[in-house]
Amino acid sequence: MTVAGPVRYDAVARTLHWVMAAAIMALWVVGHMIDALPKGPVRSEVIGLHKAIGVVLLVLAVARLAWRLARPQPPLPASMSAVERLMASAGHLALYLLMVLIPVDGVLMSQSGGREVSVFGLVLPTLVGKSDALKEIFKGGHEVLGWVLAAVLVGHVAAALRHRFILRDDVMDRMLPGR
Repeated sequence: MTVAGPVRYDAVARTLHWVMAAAIMALWVVGHMIDALPKGPVRSEVIGLHKAIGVVLLVLAVARLAWRLARPQPPLPASMSAVERLMASAGHLALYLLMVLIPVDGVLMSQSGGREVSVFGLVLPTLVGKSDALKEIFKGGHEVLGWVLAAVLVGHVAAALRHRFILRDDVMDRMLPGR
């Protein structure tokens, strides 16, 4: 006997999804604007805010993953093929990994550059010492992971839109706000 799961994601999962989606998009845009800013106090403030929000998103990603593991998820439509189910699972796994790896990489990039990471006044413990070689590795990783996240997000949005407008099933509705 198959036990049916919930019809849609609960309010906590939906709220975390949309708040994090907006913050990730904002961080991605701001991250690409930082290099265009002249060195000085404005750039330092923008970088500090980027770091702080990135760390907050890391905490939210861990909370979101814990919530997802503790709560039943709406089942995928029976009409989805095994390949589509695999792609959905792989896409979600990639999103969670990237939501953790990118901010961790950012913290390590900052610290290896000799810069502390402050989250609205709370300074994170130092995980790695100053090292120009490590800083370049983490900087490259941060950029590559950011582009990988962008590609995975494009796939995620495309899949949601496919479900909504081509397949006309309820997959996208399950994460939309409201009733």
